[in-house]
Amino acid sequence: MIGQRTPFTSAFTILLVVLLLIMIIGQLFGQPIVLGFVATGSMSPALEAGDGFVAVPPAIHGEISEGDVITFDAREIEGGGLTTHRVGAVTDEGYVTVGDANPFTDQDGGEPLVQDHQVKAVALQLDGWLVRIPYIGTISLWLQGLLLTMFGLLGAIPLFGSITEGDIGGIMVGTGLVLLIYVILADFSGEGRRSKDRSRKREGAMSSLGILLIIILLITLPATASMVLPSGVNEQQIISSSSPAEDPFIIQSGQSSDVNYQVESSGFFPRVIIIEPASSGVEMTEEVLYVSRGQTAETTATIFAPPETGTYQRAISERQYIGFLPTSLIVSLHNVHPWFAIAAINGVIILVVSIVYILAIGLHPFRMRSTERNVTWVQKTKRVIRRYK
Repeated sequence: MIGQRTPFTSAFTILLVVLLLIMIIGQLFGQPIVLGFVATGSMSPALEAGDGFVAVPPAIHGEISEGDVITFDAREIEGGGLTTHRVGAVTDEGYVTVGDANPFTDQDGGEPLVQDHQVKAVALQLDGWLVRIPYIGTISLWLQGLLLTMFGLLGAIPLFGSITEGDIGGIMVGTGLVLLIYVILADFSGEGRRSKDRSRKREGAMSSLGILLIIILLITLPATASMVLPSGVNEQQIISSSSPAEDPFIIQSGQSSDVNYQVESSGFFPRVIIIEPASSGVEMTEEVLYVSRGQTAETTATIFAPPETGTYQRAISERQYIGFLPTSLIVSLHNVHPWFAIAAINGVIILVVSIVYILAIGLHPFRMRSTERNVTWVQKTKRVIRRYK
């Protein structure tokens, strides 16, 4: 029948939607995930404006060489941001990059040499040809514009003002905890227990597992954001000079300067913070710091100037993790890949929430009491209190 959906078309539609959402999330986090895209024609004819490509993480791709197409966090190009260009040359101080359609390199236009920590992804090439996905970037940009418009409209409504102002994490965690507490109290009061013998199809009945999944998402998504967003690379421009100065970043050629590097744990839980050199010419006296809630800690960075005079970039990578696992285990997982450590910490959160939920509620269907019975929250609270007298 014309227009009838098949399992294949349904699966394809779901896959397309998931990929588009991943692309949008990747743009928001400044980190292409699975797929990336170009918004201009600077890489024509290899990639036209709106074309997508397969984004390979640098850790998986390995050493970057001349001819690779990289997505990097630009400093000057169009005001800065994610840019996808080809590596024209590899030097000791960084990469020279150029768009295939551009007559000059990015560095000729004022962009500093690209450092390893700026590289977010490498475009997949097969036998020297870029794997190109036409138009998917155009669709993603349209969806991003639609979402921005929706958030703009929501921002005009007082009730949703805090959401559009960026307090989404707190709202989600609070909602998840409130939902968990309500379900537990409702089960103890007898509402959930009485539903064991009722049909799953009865109006108002909800899957207990479904509620658990919602609670997990509401708690783990902000937890992930709290580890990803504060992490990043701090860059510093230094001057290698024949005349040293009191400024720690004006260093005599061939010499070094010590700089204090301070970190803070501003969340609700202690943090394991890993600080590493993200460029040449940097050494750290202590790379792993355990910081209690509300406390600060510091280490010393030794910055070296090359023998040649001039201006150079130095960078330090900072990764923050919630201290739910032993520090040594977090460091080991981090050394494999930062997302391994984040996944393990989220696994602990999921395990704890699931155990508490299953012990208190179980996985039987849960039925919310119908609102048609006109029982106030005060009356419900009194009933719960009387039950435990």
